[in-house]
Amino acid sequence: KSQKMKNKFLVFLVAVTATFVSCGEKKEEKVENAKPVNEFFSVEVQALASKTDDFAMYFSEDNTSNFKDINAVWHGIKGGAEETVPFILTEEKIPTHIRLDFGLKNQDSVVVKNIKVDYFGNTLEIKGSDFFNYFIKDEQFITKTDPAKGTLTILAKEGVYKTPYYYPTQLTIDKIKEITTKK
Repeated sequence: KSQKMKNKFLVFLVAVTATFVSCGEKKEEKVENAKPVNEFFSVEVQALASKTDDFAMYFSEDNTSNFKDINAVWHGIKGGAEETVPFILTEEKIPTHIRLDFGLKNQDSVVVKNIKVDYFGNTLEIKGSDFFNYFIKDEQFITKTDPAKGTLTILAKEGVYKTPYYYPTQLTIDKIKEITTKK
C-alpha cells in the first residue's frame, strides 16, 4: 500500500509542478508581449514642413498659460517629408497646459496630420482637421482643414511667415488633466 501511495503522491507532485511551470511560462509570455508604457508625459506631432526647421512644445505646470523658455522642448524637423516629432518630458514634469510652435523659419506651409498626447498609456489623439477644437486659432495665418484627409495646413498670410504658435483651449486643458490624473 505504501508504494501505491508514494506513486500517487509522485504523480500528484509532478502534475502540480507542471501546472506551476506552465503558468509561469504563460505569465512571462504576457509580460513580453505587453506594450511598453510611457512613464513620462509626451506629445508626438505627425507633420510635414516645407523646409527644415525646429518645432517646440511649451508647457506650464501651474494651471496658467504662462509659457517660459525654461519650459520648452525643441525638436528638429526635416523639410519635404512627413515625420513624427517627439516631445518627451522628464519624469517630474507633468504639464497642465501646452502650447505648440510650428517652426521658426520662413516656411511655405506646415501640414499637421496628427497629434498624440500620452502619459502612462493614457492618450489623447487629435487629427489635424480637429486641431482647432483643441488649440486656439491664430488669425496671423491662413489655415485650411481637410476633414477627408484629417489634416490642417498652416500657410503664410500675405507672404509673411511668423512662427505659428497655438495655445490650448479649455478642452485640451481638461483632457490633459484627465490623462495625467488617472493611472
